[in-house]
Amino acid sequence: MVGHYGGSSGMIQGSFKKNSCEGYCRRCRKVHSLRYGRSVEFARDMMAAFRREQRLDYDVPADRSDSALSFEILLPGSRGHMFGVMECLDRAGKTVILRAYSSLGTGVREVSGWVPYIPDNEVFNKMVLPQQNIIKQMTVKRNALDADDPLRSHLENERRMISRELMPKIHDLYEFRNFRGETRALREVFQKDGGIPGGVGDCCAPKLLNFAAVHDLKPVSVAEFYWGGANKSGRKQPGQFFPACEEKCQPILGFMLCGLEDGDE
Repeated sequence: MVGHYGGSSGMIQGSFKKNSCEGYCRRCRKVHSLRYGRSVEFARDMMAAFRREQRLDYDVPADRSDSALSFEILLPGSRGHMFGVMECLDRAGKTVILRAYSSLGTGVREVSGWVPYIPDNEVFNKMVLPQQNIIKQMTVKRNALDADDPLRSHLENERRMISRELMPKIHDLYEFRNFRGETRALREVFQKDGGIPGGVGDCCAPKLLNFAAVHDLKPVSVAEFYWGGANKSGRKQPGQFFPACEEKCQPILGFMLCGLEDGDE
């Protein structure tokens, strides 16, 4: 997950606002933000490597690569995904580059050189993974039945009940660190009415910020981009940059960015 800047390919363009991520902080009563900056250049280097190697472990020699990390497996057909790059400074003022991917549908959670998920993998695999596998199995069974089959409706209701019971358990696994050295649970920092949606904390920006805060790194810039096939609506195109999402990320970013900006009290 740590690298050094080696120049920009300049081959892929993206249109974006000045700030890559931002969120309102209740403590400071203002919006904290982090710009795109040079992370755009680092992200373009990653895109060039993606195009060349067609795999997530692009910095590993081809004869030692993991076939499960090929884009043929991770991004089949027209599927696309979000990736992120963060420029940081360590205590000595040396530039450190972090990289992250948002939650992968294939269930890949730990890849060498990439920022890990926020919940501990061992705890997640013990508490959550078995229930998720049951839900997936029920989904397969449901989809194999005719729409008017009574068993389909029964499976759907049971699947929904298991999912509802599982979601609070997943939320309890997420704790976030900010740049004041404070750690808070997801329920404490999420600022949006209507409940906490699934996947909060699994996007690139929160993972990158949390890793930086835990490891005493100071973020300077961050950039998230879409890679793979264009989505159905055509809104997302490969190589296009996007700010952190409003639904899942912005409600926690105010807390996570607190303490980073000069002048934060």
